[in-house]
Amino acid sequence: AKENNILFHVNWVEGQKTGFFLDQRINRDLLKYYSKGKKVLNTFCYTGGFSIYAMSAGAELVTSVDISEKAVKLAAENMEINFPGSNHQAVVSDVFEFLKENKNLYDVIVLDPPAFAKNIKSKHTATQAYKRLNIAGLKTITKGGILFTFSCSQVIDDVLFYNTVAAAAIESGRKVRVLHKLSQGPDHSVNMFHPEGSYLKGLVLYIEE
Repeated sequence: AKENNILFHVNWVEGQKTGFFLDQRINRDLLKYYSKGKKVLNTFCYTGGFSIYAMSAGAELVTSVDISEKAVKLAAENMEINFPGSNHQAVVSDVFEFLKENKNLYDVIVLDPPAFAKNIKSKHTATQAYKRLNIAGLKTITKGGILFTFSCSQVIDDVLFYNTVAAAAIESGRKVRVLHKLSQGPDHSVNMFHPEGSYLKGLVLYIEE
């Protein structure tokens, strides 16, 4: 598959959902603006979409992390197709453990986890998981860093997600500014009478201190 002149191997048969998350296309492109000369960490990397866009913008280092060995292998292959021999690390690891062990290294971090809440019953547990993840990311990132953070859980609306990330910022002790509020691409349009269709929420944060 080809997206914005970047090539991807896509496993249509065994991959998650369609095998490639087209709803993040515009947000991947935005990441390029912040990646030149930076050390970029892409967590829950899956096929490496954010990683390869970061490298296309001239990132100094890109690290792709996922707990799935199959996903990490595919991310590495996709990077090699587009930028052979580039400074890319593909790591099989639990994201929380990786964040804990690699503090003050990355200037740009992408937190794009799978849906923590599959239904309304898991809403509270999911909110706590998003808070823990964002605390971990905020504690890891360098001063002056840029954090892209997302939720694709339908039952977590944009206000709850914003407040959860704000709570994480308070607990982490970092001074944070919001640069962008993000959503899915326009090809994933939302029926006005089904607001839950706006399932993808994202924030781009500047870590001032």
